[in-house]
Amino acid sequence: MPKTGRTTTRVQPGKLTDFLDAAYDVTADDPRWLRRVMESAGVILGTSVAAHGAIYDASDVASFKPQVVEFIGLSPSVVEVLFRRLADFTPSFVARTFRALLADSTTAIGLPEMGPMLKELAPLGLPDAFNINGLDPCGFGVFMALWVRETVRLSPGEIDLFRRMAHHLGAAHRVRRRLRAAQPDRATPDPTEGAEAIIDGKRRVVHATGPARGKAERALLVATAEARDRARKSRGEAGEDLRRWQPLTRARWTLVDSFERGGVRYIVARENQSHPHGFEALSDRERQVIVYFAVGQSTKETAYALGISDTTVRVLLARAAGKLGVRSRRGLLAHPQVRAMCLGTTSNQS
Repeated sequence: MPKTGRTTTRVQPGKLTDFLDAAYDVTADDPRWLRRVMESAGVILGTSVAAHGAIYDASDVASFKPQVVEFIGLSPSVVEVLFRRLADFTPSFVARTFRALLADSTTAIGLPEMGPMLKELAPLGLPDAFNINGLDPCGFGVFMALWVRETVRLSPGEIDLFRRMAHHLGAAHRVRRRLRAAQPDRATPDPTEGAEAIIDGKRRVVHATGPARGKAERALLVATAEARDRARKSRGEAGEDLRRWQPLTRARWTLVDSFERGGVRYIVARENQSHPHGFEALSDRERQVIVYFAVGQSTKETAYALGISDTTVRVLLARAAGKLGVRSRRGLLAHPQVRAMCLGTTSNQS
């Protein structure tokens, strides 16, 4: 294992909005989209772009499926090693990585299955990679590894920044996947079709249906749209952009852009909840917090991912525990249904 130490890369949070714009582009095809998010994430890490990434299906950890794979700046010999090491993706490894991790370096993660890969790649000038996993609790996600010439050790604040990016990446992939599933005959999906709310350039709700018709809900969607605009303009430091711009609004809507002729921009609110199966006794919101908790997210991270308060997450966890007949969070993790979900053995078709 190479000697550990902080890499010479310089994290650039001011480039976050470029990453977010790339992630929430619902018009690009999957290969082009994946390359763009890898390139923009590499700029934030402050390293030259050498990366690989995959859109994957890990809904069943026993049959992990890379669906789209892209490489940037990696030699054929490196690519050959990466493909060969797919044999190391045991169900246990998939459960501990693609179904659990958000962001960290390969050496810091320290899983034994990664040792042989690093041993082969270190002599090729790639001793470490920084990994970002756009995790969806149902197992459909997007992963990228940004390769560097030195081992990576970032500060807790920098790691937190990339973890928030991972939450956005997961939400963006989910909304893109659902748009394509809903509009299979369109080469370029129309984000306004089936939208629950549409907001115009003057921040007026010009269309609302279903839960978005409520006055409080419409006001919250407008406030989120304005927060996105401020984040784009501020180019703030230390991840402040991501604190204002959350992946979901009220655990339901993801906001994406739609452009009409003349470059007129509308902001579209699409229902984009994760829909885990099972837990029939629980409400939709309780299921959502359970699955984020089960894959290792703190209450604060769960609150950020869902666009609700930390207090609400704690209340929902307590309610879920009561309905499932357990008295603690440890009891929740030990519940058979929760354990099965963690291992990806439930039927997740969302």
